[in-house]
Amino acid sequence: MKKKILLIGLMCVVFAACGLIMTGCGGGGGDDEGGSADQITMRLASDAPEDHIATGINNWLCDEVEKRTEGRVKIDYYPSSQLGDYGTVYDEIKQGTIDAGQMTVPDESDKRLSMPYIPYYATSFEEAAILYGPDSYMTKTFAQVLQDQGVTFEGFLLEGFIGLGSTVECPKAKEYGEKQGVKIRAAAPFNFSLTVKDYGFDGVTIAYSETPTAIQTNVVQGWIGGTANMNYAWVADTIKYFYFNKVHAEATNYMISNKTLEKLSDEDREIVEATFHEASEMSFTKADENEHAYMDKMRDKGIEVVEFTDEEVQANAEKCREMTWPKIEKEYGKEVMDGLKADIEALQK
Repeated sequence: MKKKILLIGLMCVVFAACGLIMTGCGGGGGDDEGGSADQITMRLASDAPEDHIATGINNWLCDEVEKRTEGRVKIDYYPSSQLGDYGTVYDEIKQGTIDAGQMTVPDESDKRLSMPYIPYYATSFEEAAILYGPDSYMTKTFAQVLQDQGVTFEGFLLEGFIGLGSTVECPKAKEYGEKQGVKIRAAAPFNFSLTVKDYGFDGVTIAYSETPTAIQTNVVQGWIGGTANMNYAWVADTIKYFYFNKVHAEATNYMISNKTLEKLSDEDREIVEATFHEASEMSFTKADENEHAYMDKMRDKGIEVVEFTDEEVQANAEKCREMTWPKIEKEYGKEVMDGLKADIEALQK
């Protein structure tokens, strides 16, 4: 009899211990609201280097989420493409194997995912705050495309405006449509390749991660694909000129896998999404100041920085919209381009 009692007691201890282990490791079930009561650790992937506006904002985001959820949700940040290039990362976000990203979204599945990089869509930070803001046609359309792919869009992170970094002088850079006689790297999305060609450059498609080496080894003489901040952090030891032509807004995307959001309680999901939205809004106020600070840093390194006047930017924009936008419309369709143009027209009234 004593042996039976001892055996039953040991079994109770074992089962209790197993229950504690399951709960402590996050392997247990959810609470009444459909989320887990345990700590959840999310992985946030980015291709931004350490010395970058996005990394500063993302570090703030991670700290705030942990603080506001009282430790229930923790975000580990992986900058500099540590989890892979943006195409691979986006596939994993859709699958839920990576929780969140701050980066460009590849447009192979839907051309509209390249909308943020329409050349000369916004020509100033004031315009960008509206055209890439939460109520814009672009944002609403972009968010719907992502949602259809199992991903929730949490806002654009405005890193600044893209310019031309080069190892050689480009005397016709202020004349969109003129033969430039310079070979530069063009990103894969069609908005970039079309723009590089129509601008007058000889474009070569090279993977983002291979760009510094391609410039250093003279495979190309430059690139259109980075802000002043990114040129300084990425290729400042190689380029000799930076032309701030504002040809594209660099608006990367905050996004979270729907599978990850389903793991959160209603309260924590609201906190997490609201914090991502705040980080997005923060970027619109920081980008302008950041842009000029990094142009000064490039000057300190001996790089010649050529800033375009508002009139020069507008002249290039008019040429681009005349030459390149009709080709973009063939990819997006008239309805989409009309929606995008309507927001610009509303700004001009």
